[in-house]
Amino acid sequence: MDWKSQIQGLISAGATVDSIASGMGVTPNAVREVLAGRTKAPRADAAFRLARMVDAGPLVAIASPRAVIGPLIDSRMSKRALRAKLGLKSDVHLAKVLQLPTAEVEAWPEEQGVPALPQVLQLLGVQEQPAADAAPNDPDAQRVIQVQVA
Repeated sequence: MDWKSQIQGLISAGATVDSIASGMGVTPNAVREVLAGRTKAPRADAAFRLARMVDAGPLVAIASPRAVIGPLIDSRMSKRALRAKLGLKSDVHLAKVLQLPTAEVEAWPEEQGVPALPQVLQLLGVQEQPAADAAPNDPDAQRVIQVQVA
């Protein structure tokens, strides 16, 4: 297989060297080495990943996992669509998967977006970002006094 032409094909489809390298599990410099012809083939595991990216199409190389699943979350998937995606037949099954009370899940409208509960986001593969740490608190700030020297 001509790895250089495969990488060039992904780049012409809109992928960046960084996104290809990330998908292959190598550094961007390793991808540039293949493009320059100094390296004929990537390592075996990286080559398999590159082959999967080429087979799956350029979207896999261009988009991060969050960007691929983002439209599903941002468009507020309906309860019916969520059940269909998971292959569930009733609200009882959906409630069991989400570990929520059945009455709560049954109360959601069929065609409106499901609430952005942590259980739903986790099920769809979205990880919530941890809250930033608060600024450090100096316990001695109130005990400092001014000293005047004569």
